[in-house]
Order: sequence, then structure tokens, then C-alpha cells
Amino acid sequence: MAYYDLWNILWSWKREFTVKEFRSTFPSPSPDKVLHDMVRKGFLEREGWGKYKVNSPKEYVKKKFDISEAYDFVKEAGLEYAFTGPDAVFFWTKGGYNVDRFFAFYPIHLKVNKRDLNRWRDFFKVRGKRVYVYGEPVKETLFGSFYILYSEFEFRAESVDGFSVTPLEETIEFCWKNIYAYEPALEMLDEMYRLGLGVKYREKETNL
Repeated sequence: MAYYDLWNILWSWKREFTVKEFRSTFPSPSPDKVLHDMVRKGFLEREGWGKYKVNSPKEYVKKKFDISEAYDFVKEAGLEYAFTGPDAVFFWTKGGYNVDRFFAFYPIHLKVNKRDLNRWRDFFKVRGKRVYVYGEPVKETLFGSFYILYSEFEFRAESVDGFSVTPLEETIEFCWKNIYAYEPALEMLDEMYRLGLGVKYREKETNL
């Protein structure tokens, strides 16, 4: 039986249980390993000595996909970077605007220095993270959180909440170039930073 199937059964059986209860109900040659593996995979939570809690689907998704960790992870490289495009919008709007991304497909856009490109590749791959260099052929199916690298000889960055992000003016330019998806973001940025852009996003009513 796959761990995913067992998780569904446990969720219907008991939300909390002891090792003794598990052993007596689900015979296994290595019950301790099964429980250990299911904790590691995020299906279960260890509640104390010999006690476990079954994570709900919402808790499972949160454990498997904590986007804040995906952003914090970038800092560990110790290399020059700048979050750009959709992620620059995300940071400058303080998380208020995030479009076309969800837990099963969450690309993170990074400008990196061209001289550091191979070091970035190694950094992500050694740690088991999916990475794609913009402009190169896609060699694997991209899903979940993954990183898109835009290599440039030089770029500007500003600090936003402790992260390096492309400057506000460059972010606004990105929004104008992608106005159909980012007009609401422009209005948010206009109000937050008093830019005087005069953007007023309104959904149009259509009479049929």
C-alpha cells in the first residue's frame, strides 16, 4: 500500500492515535519505519512519545509547500540576485498581488549575474531544487515551486523586507508591459507609494 493511500485510511480512522493502536490495527513488518516515513513526508505529525496526529489535506499542503521557505532559501546561496517580474510585484505590494501561481505551479523569478550562473545551477541542483535558465530548452516537467534564472551582466536591486528585489520603477514598467494581468497591481502600487499614475482598475459590466 502506498503511503498516500494509507494516509487517506488513517484520516478516516482516527485523527490521533498511539503506536500501539497503529500496530494492532495495521499489521506491518516495520511499523516504526512506516510512521517515521509518513512524518517525513508530511502525512503525520509526532505529538509526543508514541503518539501521532494525522495531518489534514490543508496542513499537508502547507507543510509541503511553504512559499516563505522557497524565498528564504535563495539567501543561502550567498550570491548576488534580485527577485524580478511577478515576484518583484509580489514583494513591492507586500504580498498583496500574486497572479497565475498556485501551490502546484509556482515559478520564482530571479535575476542573477551571468558570471555566477553555473554556481546558481549547482546550488539549486545539489539541494534538490528544480531550476530553469530562461531561454534554454526545458528538459523536465516543471511543477510545484521552481526557480527561473535570468542571467544578466549587471542589474540593479533594492532591499524590500530583507530581500533583494528589482527597483520599483522597473517593477512598474513590467506591470505596464503586462497590463492585462497587472493593472490591479499598478493601482495598488500607485496607492501604496503615491506615484501619481492615475490608474483606476475597474471591472467592466457587460450587458448581454
